[in-house]
Amino acid sequence: MSAAMLQTIADDIWEKPCLAYHVQPSLEPDTRQAFEAVQRAIAELWPEPLHVGPQHGLHVTIYPLVPVKGSFDKDTYWQGIARQSHSLLQELCTGHQTLELRFFRLKVTDTAIIATATEATGLIDAIRSRIVSDIPPPPGHKPIIYDLIHTTLARYRTSASLPRTVVDRVESLPVSIAAPVKRIRLVRETLFPCLATDEIAAIPLR
Repeated sequence: MSAAMLQTIADDIWEKPCLAYHVQPSLEPDTRQAFEAVQRAIAELWPEPLHVGPQHGLHVTIYPLVPVKGSFDKDTYWQGIARQSHSLLQELCTGHQTLELRFFRLKVTDTAIIATATEATGLIDAIRSRIVSDIPPPPGHKPIIYDLIHTTLARYRTSASLPRTVVDRVESLPVSIAAPVKRIRLVRETLFPCLATDEIAAIPLR
């Protein structure tokens, strides 16, 4: 395929039941509203059908302790790492200052349209690093090494070949969202993508 084209991949698990456990920052209502405004702008420019989730499903994943995809025994694995995961977060987060995620650009990938952010204190990097070093990955999985902080704003309903000009138009949309974070959370996800979740624990930041 020409480098001037993007081949998208349709999301085949949207709104389907799942089981996953994640570390996530809290998001304020104002942040979710700002994300929703960007979602609307994306949908106006994108020529193919999109999955655009509701406000309550918008999230940032610091680390998927138990990923959505995978055929291992997720309940057994989670029971084996739950206490260690909670203790690790308490150690790193208790007394830590509140965070501000600064979302500054859109990025179009073959599976989703995301907004990327920076975080100045280094807490998110520290959490990711400690999980990789201290918690064994699920059976058959390798540790996930992240180089981005992001939120997914849209996924694709269909697979399509799109001109790079479409990508450029979306990626040039202005984004400037300052997202305060007051808590680091452990959540259980049961409907993809985080359309149904339960909060297992929340560590407040100072």
